[in-house]
Amino acid sequence: MTVYESQTVAFARYATAQVAHHRQVLARHQLDGTGCCRLCGRPWPCDDVRHSLRMADHFGQWALTDGPEPVLVRPYVREETVVRRR
Repeated sequence: MTVYESQTVAFARYATAQVAHHRQVLARHQLDGTGCCRLCGRPWPCDDVRHSLRMADHFGQWALTDGPEPVLVRPYVREETVVRRR
């Protein structure tokens, strides 16, 4: 049996996940000492930063602010795997 979720709540969850995703993109695309993006090498602010700033601001209007950050359905940032040598 599935639990019904109103469209308003569903959209708020979607908006919260979008904000979390775009914050991760912003965390990865940082300015380096040469005035370029550390991740993609394009002049700062790169297109990804500009887009993510707009999207985080846009979806932030409807995002849920109570509780922890949502777990993304598709994690866009993979955790680095640690290789241990013996």
